[in-house]
Amino acid sequence: GIQNDNSNIPLDNDDNDKKKPNNNNVYYPNDYMDYLSVPFMEVNFNDLLKKNKDTVGWIKVEGTKVNYPVVQADNNDYYLNRSFNKKKNASGWVFADYRVSFDNFGKNTIIYGHNMNNKTMFGSIPSMLNNSYLKNSNKHYIKISTPNSNSVWKVFSIYTIKPEVYYLKTNFKSEPYDKFLNKIKKRSIYNFKTDVTSDDKIITLSTCDNTGSKRVAVH
Repeated sequence: GIQNDNSNIPLDNDDNDKKKPNNNNVYYPNDYMDYLSVPFMEVNFNDLLKKNKDTVGWIKVEGTKVNYPVVQADNNDYYLNRSFNKKKNASGWVFADYRVSFDNFGKNTIIYGHNMNNKTMFGSIPSMLNNSYLKNSNKHYIKISTPNSNSVWKVFSIYTIKPEVYYLKTNFKSEPYDKFLNKIKKRSIYNFKTDVTSDDKIITLSTCDNTGSKRVAVH
């Protein structure tokens, strides 16, 4: 998704309100430029950080069941089999690539999660490949809250692909960023009619498809 950012939105600091996602039914406009009016999500991070200092944000993916705090370790293995409380758990947790920063977001901020059969974690992400999602422009938004900012991102590409590292790039010294953006946009199974340029920052969601042999990528 590409970013609509407002780092000056004040976050709720009421300790009695551990998390306060904005889940109200809201009309999401079809016009790309009007998506700036989509309300931000507010999350209180005080309690979350007390429970797990690895917390870097909260993600809500419209049209799916994804609505979780995001953690980050110093590698991409730790949260593959640990839950938010760091206890061993085959479901793992939703986690950010160790190379990215949620403080200011780089060119490609990558977030991973397991495709669980019970639709927890990123188990509902593959449903974004269905026409019921693709043709409903009201759902094409991802909200991210961090301790310092709130942002809304608009989906511009979704596809399945064999396991690879190309779309998981964070360094663009060997390839121009605009070339990378054009390539992952052309991969999309649906034309979201969203302009993306090298001035934009993007987020990437990555999980397994329902067969386990391929990956589902959402940008």
